[in-house]
Amino acid sequence: MVICAAACASPASAQSALDQRISELSQKISNGLTENQKRTIAVVEFADLRGNVTDFGRFIAEELITHLYETKKFKVIERQLLNKVITEQKLSLTGMIDQMSAQKLGKLLGVDAIASGTVTDLGESLRVNARLIDTSTGEIFAVAATEIVKDDRVKILTGGGATGPTNPGTSGGGTSYQGNAIASKDIGSLRVVLKSVLLMKSLNQYGGRSGIRCSFEFINLETQRPIVVAMNAIALPQGFVGQMGSYLRSTLVDENGGVWRLSNSGVTGMSIVGVGQQVIYSNYDPAEIGAVLSKRDDLNSDVFQNGNRFIYGSTTEMSPGQSLTVIMTFGQDENQTNSGAPPKIFQMASEIVVGIARTGTKKSYSLHNFMFDQVNVRAGGQ
Repeated sequence: MVICAAACASPASAQSALDQRISELSQKISNGLTENQKRTIAVVEFADLRGNVTDFGRFIAEELITHLYETKKFKVIERQLLNKVITEQKLSLTGMIDQMSAQKLGKLLGVDAIASGTVTDLGESLRVNARLIDTSTGEIFAVAATEIVKDDRVKILTGGGATGPTNPGTSGGGTSYQGNAIASKDIGSLRVVLKSVLLMKSLNQYGGRSGIRCSFEFINLETQRPIVVAMNAIALPQGFVGQMGSYLRSTLVDENGGVWRLSNSGVTGMSIVGVGQQVIYSNYDPAEIGAVLSKRDDLNSDVFQNGNRFIYGSTTEMSPGQSLTVIMTFGQDENQTNSGAPPKIFQMASEIVVGIARTGTKKSYSLHNFMFDQVNVRAGGQ
């Protein structure tokens, strides 16, 4: 009798198991919001590691909205309104959200946090990883995860409704590189080619946290004009001035929800730029890096007349058709516990600023976010 009851669970008990996992996930998200004093939240549809939204991803978002609202602790944005704004503004808001889109949504809807995430099919179960993003910085401030058994109810939700990427083209354009590469993206005048990925046992000879080393080739697609390129750094917290942020606006998220960040010292082959002080004790927003670089060109200086340094770093010039080899080594976030299991798959989102020569020393700058999904990690390294 006991064996039959366990093996032949009724639909009601199966439903309870699914509801229990969603309730646990909701509670973790609620705790993360409360601990970080966030009161207004938008929940976006969850996607798989390829950026596809299924009925199950929509179901997760709907259930989290309901659970969070029922706590009476938070103001939750209605999903139809959220989707309307996403469509109208052409924002990238599925799976791994880029920082610019998160910040823009925060300003448009008055939310101070976004809950997003991914659903990974593990065969007999689904791994749901949720991330909470601060809309003032675009950075992840909490994560939550659960694993859901694929019973009949879950199989119905995952069996159809795949729509492909909700924001086509936001990952950075078409794939047109024909050489030896894992993947490539064209973003305006720049082609980004991911050549290899290697899991490093440690980041230096002294041991420490492991890293993921990505090798890229950047190619200037312009046939007559040079361009300048640079990675974009985070800004220092408001009230702190005098130097560039020590990390870049580039992040990896593995299949377990682990976050990997890119420090300034983790980049070789390309320059880094970062915003500085706009007014006393207040820095520019990193999303304004294009305008700040134009200001440097206009003033031919990094410093305002009052002595405030408004930009740091430099750009790398690329001649027409030139290519650069760039190495980026991402390290595990120091604020999270190592699960012990090495990552096998990840998503990457990274920001790069591109400037095209116009007249004289004037350039037209644009900030791009390029993404690579479902990338396999090869073990090795030091």
